[in-house]
Amino acid sequence: MAQPNALGMAELTATASSRQRTNPVFSVKLEALRGLAALMVVGHHTFLDPWSHILFNGSAAVTLFFVLSGYVLGLSLRRGYGSRLKQFCLFLWNRVFRIYPAYFVTTLVFWIYWQWYPFRGGGPGLLSFFANMHLTRLQQIENFLFLHQAINHVTWSLKVEMVGSVVLPLLHFLSRKLRWRGSILLLAAMILLSFVPSSGNSRQCLYMFYLGYLIADIERLPKFAGRAYSMILCMAIVLILAANYLGTIAGSRFELFVEAVSAAGIILCIQSGGSSLGGILDHRWTHFAGRVSYSIYLSHWLTLDIASQLLYRTPAQTFFQHCPVYLALWLKLLVSMPFVLLVAAAVYYWIELPFIRLGKTHGPAARWRTAKAL
Repeated sequence: MAQPNALGMAELTATASSRQRTNPVFSVKLEALRGLAALMVVGHHTFLDPWSHILFNGSAAVTLFFVLSGYVLGLSLRRGYGSRLKQFCLFLWNRVFRIYPAYFVTTLVFWIYWQWYPFRGGGPGLLSFFANMHLTRLQQIENFLFLHQAINHVTWSLKVEMVGSVVLPLLHFLSRKLRWRGSILLLAAMILLSFVPSSGNSRQCLYMFYLGYLIADIERLPKFAGRAYSMILCMAIVLILAANYLGTIAGSRFELFVEAVSAAGIILCIQSGGSSLGGILDHRWTHFAGRVSYSIYLSHWLTLDIASQLLYRTPAQTFFQHCPVYLALWLKLLVSMPFVLLVAAAVYYWIELPFIRLGKTHGPAARWRTAKAL
């Protein structure tokens, strides 16, 4: 076999470099960022004080999830092949196996815990919403179908995630026919639509997925200087932490908009500027948190509830009652966090990961490959 000459090697290298620029890949840094966002939600549900929510801004963390989902799913859609119908079916199939099995199992565990609730009665048990929650049979069923979120409050975002998973491929197919100016106008129209009053969250948050989708197109533009990325990153972090305060002044929809733009800026700086937030995103523990972030998000509320109830029924109860409130909450968070990560790892390795593999091995893509081989 003839060996390529120097010119041929240069052409191959240039082609590979071009493909890498036009098809950016999802990095472990972004996975670690998702882990940090999941831990922010845990902190948000530990601290109830509004000032603490500046650091543990759960709303900003969820917004970051949405924008990041749009970016990651956009990369997947851009790598798609075959007819649009095949791409759409395969995309939805993978999303269902990615989201629903872990959601169903954790919701079932939450439901069993609520039915059996061992801490029902007087005392610290009254601190938990499980002790006094009442649901009809229909509402209980709806909790397993993304239609009701009383058993696990955080799952409201999964309904938005599923709507975004259906709409984003359609926006992808439309964007392939639009020029850059058309995509910007479409994004602006979606943002304006989100400010129209509505009772649901899907319309308010849908533009976040498309904003994340467009980040990959921004990456293809000429890169800024390293100092510019640092400035953008600093401003984005300050804004995303201050968004909760800005929302009290200008309204919740403006708060979501600030969070979304800030999240997009952070993702862009990590991907194009190579930032790792001072090395935080390079640490193995943030990588681990990112890997199990979805399971952290699904299971943390139940884990925190059990840990809190047990803490207040041990000899440490006296200490927690007499120490400053903030110190007690920080100790509660530090004691609970290992259990949150342990439960999340169990959900990830025993439920989430096996079903993801099942969807890939027995899904439409596997059948199409088999049919093509025959």
